[in-house]
This record gives sequence, structure tokens and C-alpha cells, in this order.
Amino acid sequence: MTEKDTISLAVWDAPMPVVAGEKFAIKIGAKSLSGRELAGGRVEVSDAKGEVVAAGALGATAWPGTEALYWTSLEVPAPRDRDVASYTVRLEPASLDAVPTRFSVAVGAKPAYTLAVTITERDTKAALDGVEIRIGPFHGRTGKDGRAELRVSRGDFLLQLWRTAHIAEPQPIRVGRDEELELTMVHVREEHPDARWVR
Repeated sequence: MTEKDTISLAVWDAPMPVVAGEKFAIKIGAKSLSGRELAGGRVEVSDAKGEVVAAGALGATAWPGTEALYWTSLEVPAPRDRDVASYTVRLEPASLDAVPTRFSVAVGAKPAYTLAVTITERDTKAALDGVEIRIGPFHGRTGKDGRAELRVSRGDFLLQLWRTAHIAEPQPIRVGRDEELELTMVHVREEHPDARWVR
């Protein structure tokens, strides 16, 4: 008796947030536990109502650095309402027995402004790289110079910063123009309860 093959699906590179009423690109991959070739397999993306909104075929070559993750890039339409949208990805035909996977995206207004953010350590004044910045649904990360640029829409948001062994209080921010922000974080010991964060 032949053991049943297992095929898993993955979705990555979805932007956060996506723009209401516009298309956004994602990558979809499929991998067989047995390592069998899945090139040409049809992948479908359905919205919350079950309607297929995007479809395509897996490429002929595996994702670089993997043995058998066949993938494709698709453009998916975002809903016109600003909220969270959920999608389901399936591999056809159903006889392949691939387990569907789901992903969600935050849907926001079209970004209109640029926020240039510089983050330093409060006491040493050293630039902090790798700081995760969240302004509402908009995300960014500082480089080695402690700087990041985020494109954001008009509105009132909560600005949050995360970095291992550093803390900063969330703060409200009103966005209505291009702006430069200079922020600081406080260094704390690794064992401090707020020193680590989980995405």
C-alpha cells in the first residue's frame, strides 16, 4: 500500500497593509513531503465569500535554497473597505490532497505621507538598528544608521517600537504631513520582562 503524500502550502511577502481597492502581490509555494515535482500545479486564492479572486500555475523551478518548494507570484485584489481581509489558498486539482492555507492582510487607505524616523538609545545616543516600527497598520525597520522611512496615510495612530533589550512607551501620533521624528529607546537587561517581544 502506497503511503499518502502530504502537500503543504505557504504564503509570504504580503505587504502590510494593503491599499483598499488596489491589487497587491504575494508569493505562494507548495511542497510535497515526498519531494515530488509540483511544477505547473494550479493555485487559487479565494476571498472570505469563497469566490476565486486570483489564480496561476506554480513555476518550473523550486524556490532558491529549497529542494522542492515550487512557487509563483500572484496579484490579489484588496477589498474597498478598510479592515482586515482573509483569503484561502488551494492547490488544484483536489486529488492532490493539499491542505488549504489561509492568510490575512490589514487593509488601509493609500499612503500619502512619508515619516522619516531616527531611533537612538536614550543614554548612549547610539543609533539603534533592527528596531521594528509600527504606526497603526504600517510597518518599518531601522537600518544600521537607526533610520527608517515609512509611507503612511492620514489619520490618528499608535506608534510602537520593539527591539530586544530595549523598551519605549507606545505613543499616539497624528499624521497629516511629511515629517521627521527623532525617538529614543531605553536599554534594559535581557532578563527584564519587557526585554523581549514576540511578533
